[in-house]
Amino acid sequence: PSALVLCCLALFVALHAADYVCDPNGNNQPDCSNATNQEVKIRNFFDPTRYWWCNSSNVAEGVPCELRLDNGTLIPRGFDVQVGDCVTWDLWKWSPNC
Repeated sequence: PSALVLCCLALFVALHAADYVCDPNGNNQPDCSNATNQEVKIRNFFDPTRYWWCNSSNVAEGVPCELRLDNGTLIPRGFDVQVGDCVTWDLWKWSPNC
């Protein structure tokens, strides 16, 4: 019986892990029906000037990393996965997708 429990547990862990596999060739668009992707900025693998955000309709939208100054000027920035937010390009560091 304990071997069966361990086998079932291993199967559960494997299936759960398969759900969250990182695809370095994809754009990392989140599944917004997953609660862990709500209220979190998620890296866009294809565009370092944007991040993914799950909106209130559970749809992922690409949000630009721009800082709007009071005079209306837009300052482009990059999404830094280590910081989890947009940073100026002098602080931005590349990191592997997965």
